[in-house]
Amino acid sequence: MKRKLTLMLALLFVWTGVAWSQGVTVKGVVTSEEDGLPIVGASVLVKGTTQGTITDVDGNFMISGVKADSKTLIVSFVGMKSKEVAIKKGELKIVMKSDAEVLDEVMVVAYGTVKKSAFTGSATVVDQDKIKSPAVSFDKSLAGQVSGVQVMSNSGQPGSGTSFRIRGSGSLKASNEPLYVIDGVATTSTEYSSIAEENESSSNILSSINPNDIESITVLKDAAAAALYGSRAANGVVVITTKSGKEGKARVNFNAQFSWSKLGKAYDMMSSADMYKMIYQGYRAKGETMEEANASAQGALTHNPYNVENPLDENGNVVDGAKLVVDTDWQKEVFRTAPSQDYNMNVSGKNDKTNYFFSIGYTKQGGITPASDFKRYSAKANINTKVNRWFNAGLNVTFSHSIQNTTVESSAGASPLYNALSFPNAVPVYIVDNEGNPVLDENGNKQYNFTNPVSRDFNPLAIPLMDVNRSKFYRLLASGYAEITFFKGLSFKTVFSPDYVSTDEHRYWNKEHGNGPTYNGRLDKYHHVDLMYTSTNTFNYTNVFKDVHSLNVMAGMEYWQSTYETLYAGGRGLLGDMQELAGASGSFSPSSDTTKETLISYFGRAEYAYKDKYNFSASLRADGSSIFGADTKWGTFWSLGASWRINQEDFLKDIEWIDNLKLRLSYGTSGNKSGLARYASLGLWTTSADYLYGSNIGVGHDQLVNALLGWEKQGMFNVGVDFSFWNRFYGSVDFFNKTSDGLLYDVPLALQNGLSSITMNAAKTSNTGFEIVLGANILRGPLVWNMDLNASFIKDKIKDLNGENDVRMTDYQKIWSVGGSQYEFYMPTWAGVDPDNGSPLWYKVNDDGTRTTTSVYSEATYERQGRSTPLAYGGFINTFSYKNFDLTIQLNYSLGGKIYDNIYAGMMHDGATTAQNMHVDALEAWTTPGQQTNVPKYAINNATNSASLSSRFLYDATNVKLKTITLSYTLPKNLGVFSKVISGAKLWVSADNLCTWFADKGYKGYDDIDIYGVQGYKTYPYSFPTPRTFSIGANLTF
Repeated sequence: MKRKLTLMLALLFVWTGVAWSQGVTVKGVVTSEEDGLPIVGASVLVKGTTQGTITDVDGNFMISGVKADSKTLIVSFVGMKSKEVAIKKGELKIVMKSDAEVLDEVMVVAYGTVKKSAFTGSATVVDQDKIKSPAVSFDKSLAGQVSGVQVMSNSGQPGSGTSFRIRGSGSLKASNEPLYVIDGVATTSTEYSSIAEENESSSNILSSINPNDIESITVLKDAAAAALYGSRAANGVVVITTKSGKEGKARVNFNAQFSWSKLGKAYDMMSSADMYKMIYQGYRAKGETMEEANASAQGALTHNPYNVENPLDENGNVVDGAKLVVDTDWQKEVFRTAPSQDYNMNVSGKNDKTNYFFSIGYTKQGGITPASDFKRYSAKANINTKVNRWFNAGLNVTFSHSIQNTTVESSAGASPLYNALSFPNAVPVYIVDNEGNPVLDENGNKQYNFTNPVSRDFNPLAIPLMDVNRSKFYRLLASGYAEITFFKGLSFKTVFSPDYVSTDEHRYWNKEHGNGPTYNGRLDKYHHVDLMYTSTNTFNYTNVFKDVHSLNVMAGMEYWQSTYETLYAGGRGLLGDMQELAGASGSFSPSSDTTKETLISYFGRAEYAYKDKYNFSASLRADGSSIFGADTKWGTFWSLGASWRINQEDFLKDIEWIDNLKLRLSYGTSGNKSGLARYASLGLWTTSADYLYGSNIGVGHDQLVNALLGWEKQGMFNVGVDFSFWNRFYGSVDFFNKTSDGLLYDVPLALQNGLSSITMNAAKTSNTGFEIVLGANILRGPLVWNMDLNASFIKDKIKDLNGENDVRMTDYQKIWSVGGSQYEFYMPTWAGVDPDNGSPLWYKVNDDGTRTTTSVYSEATYERQGRSTPLAYGGFINTFSYKNFDLTIQLNYSLGGKIYDNIYAGMMHDGATTAQNMHVDALEAWTTPGQQTNVPKYAINNATNSASLSSRFLYDATNVKLKTITLSYTLPKNLGVFSKVISGAKLWVSADNLCTWFADKGYKGYDDIDIYGVQGYKTYPYSFPTPRTFSIGANLTF
């Protein structure tokens, strides 16, 4: 027995030795010490080898074929302290600790990266998980996520643009939009669509970038962060970093999303019965008989909504037998539920020499109005390789082709929104008989009705389907680089980046109805090409001396050029249904234009750190632009910054609850030329019928020589504190003061100059504000709850207007005064309704300063009514996780500020435009002496100007919006065959723009007040509101 046992043990040892010599399998799970949750994507490497893997969604890992003599695993993860673990039999349980010093260690900034701990400026990083939204462009998803940033959608149409403000507006006349930098290349945000401009709509070239290809977005807010971009950085910089290959073998990711959008809140309009009665009573008040008033009402409405000739009796009551047969809810008819779909697939990977990322995508987003939609086809390739120890190279290429069909947004007859809010409900969609039944054509089809009292020969459902407003965009953005390392710490990098944008547009007006019959059909063709290229060359030197002195120096030169070509041709008298210029019997004057702009820059940056505790930075840039005159072509911009990591001091090192405490201080200058015409400094001449030489068209001055025209310059001071306590609470507080000088301003000229004004660098403004970011890991397990709040308080002030003061800006109903805001509303103050006669009243300030009321609008006194910009705004985001479920809820808020609802004003016309539909509030109109109401007397062809500009339609814009709710579920890894094929899967549902709560209960408009813009006012605010959207989606990794 003893011999048998000895033999069995010997065989066991031999077998074990053979097994270990062939390699063993090491497996385990990696979790976080903070909350006990698994760490996804942690690197697990066998020490001394290249053999390793990463953890899955449950934190598990397994490495097969590990040699017997291997002793140790190295486990690492961003934001965690790396750990060495002894290899043992069985399942390893590895717990990692967070490292505040390396958390978010590297961030992308101007021309490179920087350790966040050493950063001296003010910036916010938004990762890829936070920029997912139904919008086709990434900029709209940033609303409420970044302090100091105000994002307003210009329209709810697919592919439309945004108004993007970083720390307020720094210019009066030039653009206030930030500079966008994609993978290190400064790029364009120009409006390339002629059709969008003429239709008072918008397109968005940023929608050419597929949001699914974006890794992160960094918003550079102060001068220390942005000044290295010099003349283009005054409005801040948005740095987009696209995806690249991650460590490990090739992986395939597929993403699909389906969405449905619909209008949220709508205006509550009068029914056809109410409108008919109001008009009827108006004619009766003019002395007409019952029969005459019925006929007049039907004539005004162009239709009789009842089935009898005289539906109302002497007292305005419905007669026996009368039945309402037409009551069209035009908003319901025009707005529809729009489906959207989005598909993306990418392949990525990385080894010790090369990383790669390839993607393709397709997006189709439907609009909530007829004939509006957006399609995008995109592809991307990003390859980086280490050729040898001293030479690196890479190529990053993005291509997109998009097609945008827009709908007219204005007060014109072709605007579906204007007509939906203006057509009385008595007007039917289709031609009907006296009983309200559709009259069919010879083929049995319904026939659209084009008769109405507002937009003659238009139908808001038919015209968008009969006309065409189509824009096709092609974009190729590429960037190739080569980097040479001369010796450790010194390298040279050269980058060449072409950016090609081409637009082909087609506008067709049908010859049967709408605008087209005037021309017997009209066709307009537009073609735009913008070829930009950037050449950047930089030297970088990095070194650490005696382990305490860290130095990073960069110097470079950049050349940027843009050649922009435009071409237009139009035709009239089209042959049949042909939509080609060859079928036109007449033409409009064709035109073409080519402009060119160049920018040459020399720049440098130096960063020094002592003991990783005291950090200093300085930058300098000189820009020369072809836009300006010979004496003002060059501008010099600089910045200085410092930061102090207080928690690294000896007197705080022993205080364990302080994880991070850093003070930042910076000042710098930058410039602005955005939005300025390319030949703004030159004297320009034009041909015009206004200049006649006999019977011939002559030439006259269009623009005076302006050799002194120069940069808008900005200086910004910033002081901030970053903090993190108890490894649970974190945040930052920033104070800034931004002064903008030499702002472009239209200075009036004497009439003998032949021109009314000249643009000069003559104005000065400032923006002062606070930004607060607070976050907390409230619960850590098994239920995880993270909360983030950001708040921005910004106030602008005009400091100089070239000696002028109290300048009225009628385009936005503002007044510019030294010491005041450029967003100050200026209009008469509404005083209510005279209870004796129903007349509208406004306040009038007499010469002696006393206030009285007047019913004559021209006598009303214009007064300051408050500014359109909010006192504070921001976002409040809560994220919950439980097992495989994640829930995110985002609220956006805006406190203070005002908006002028010009749409509602048009609905409360009190009879000035007799048959234009009215809001149900008009039913409260004054009718009898002594009646207390805020709605004046209704009268046919009312001439009291009761709906004219006044504080009657000015509202407090304070609101809270339920921006996003997203619920996702990550499938477990133990699903048998499914898990063998698919390594990761996530499903989600989301709702966007669900609802908005307004503090001013008198506001009756859309939930989306972004359509009124930063100014809070539009003369014709008929932009489609951003819709409510519901989405479902799935993400699969193979």
